Amino acid sequence: MAGEKIYEMLWDCEFCGSKKLLGKSHRHCPNCGATQDPTRRYFPSDSEKVAVQDHVYYGADKVCPFCQTPNGAKSTFCGNCGGALDGAKEVTRRSSQIEGVFPEVDSVQNAKLDLSNQQTPNSDSTAGNKEDLAFKDSKWIKAHPKTPKWVVWMLSSLGVGSVGFVLIGVLWTEKVNLKLTEHEWTRSIDIEQFKPVSDSSWCDSMPSDAYSVDRRSEVRSYNQIADGEECHTVKSDNGDGTYSESESCSTKYRSEPVYDSKCYYKVDRWAYERVSTATGVGIEPEPYWPAPVYRDCSGSIGCERLGARKEKYLVHFEEIGGESAGEKHDCEFDQGKWKSYDNKVTYQSDKSVIFNYITCDSINTLGAEEVKKD
Repeated sequence: MAGEKIYEMLWDCEFCGSKKLLGKSHRHCPNCGATQDPTRRYFPSDSEKVAVQDHVYYGADKVCPFCQTPNGAKSTFCGNCGGALDGAKEVTRRSSQIEGVFPEVDSVQNAKLDLSNQQTPNSDSTAGNKEDLAFKDSKWIKAHPKTPKWVVWMLSSLGVGSVGFVLIGVLWTEKVNLKLTEHEWTRSIDIEQFKPVSDSSWCDSMPSDAYSVDRRSEVRSYNQIADGEECHTVKSDNGDGTYSESESCSTKYRSEPVYDSKCYYKVDRWAYERVSTATGVGIEPEPYWPAPVYRDCSGSIGCERLGARKEKYLVHFEEIGGESAGEKHDCEFDQGKWKSYDNKVTYQSDKSVIFNYITCDSINTLGAEEVKKD
């Protein structure tokens, strides 16, 4: 523990009310004789510090498993009841406190809260304070405050409720009968034109055929520049009624912008110009591709070429029978399946009771007996 300053923790007697007793010197209350309770130890303010001279540290106190009395780390038997201390657990230490982050005045209440939070699984709480502290990137920082339990409960309930509602909407279905009312199809071909296109990039990656270039100085990145140190005093519970103070320093950085030349320019490229579309109703005549008129030439401004082809096939259904008779539904299929549906056949499908849509993959032909029954 060389290089650290050692001071006595404080504790308050819960029996007679004596306050600010010394954690190392007063193993028993000097007023009523009560044994010190290590869970009531807290850090003194700067004006209440009592330095420990020539301190030899043997380890944290051990708690007697029989009478719960704290004993020095080198003890073999309990000084209160005489019980063997083999396998005795160490006292729970307070979480470290950082100057400027936690309140200047500590208390028994903070100690109790801190130790209680340490017993909570995955708890990062420190020093019994409402603010948490994390050691990250070689420095102490304030961690994000914990979300209150009622907020977590409410958000969890809303999340579970929303998921449940969606699942019910998807899984709660009913059978409905359908008739085909119409086949519809659309086929389109994009037409591209070779023309000037506005673009921008960092000048060192600008295409060689760019023209009408406008150069501007803009921030391209940021450099992190060391800018001194930020130091805090750290108070660490030694577990034997004392605590140590040490300095924890981390390098501070500032962001410094790095400027570079950004180029805005025009460049001749093939780009979307318009679309030619053919649409139809019914499976006859057979769907066909449009025959667009375009200026076919090679690589000069204004030349055009054919681009991406797209096709879409819809089947329109209408419910028959039941309370929702007349409701309309659309399903998109590939051309082969689209063509297989017949307006003389009655179909059946699953329908979401809540969201009111049919499952297109579940559509099948209704048998003759089922049609008569309906």
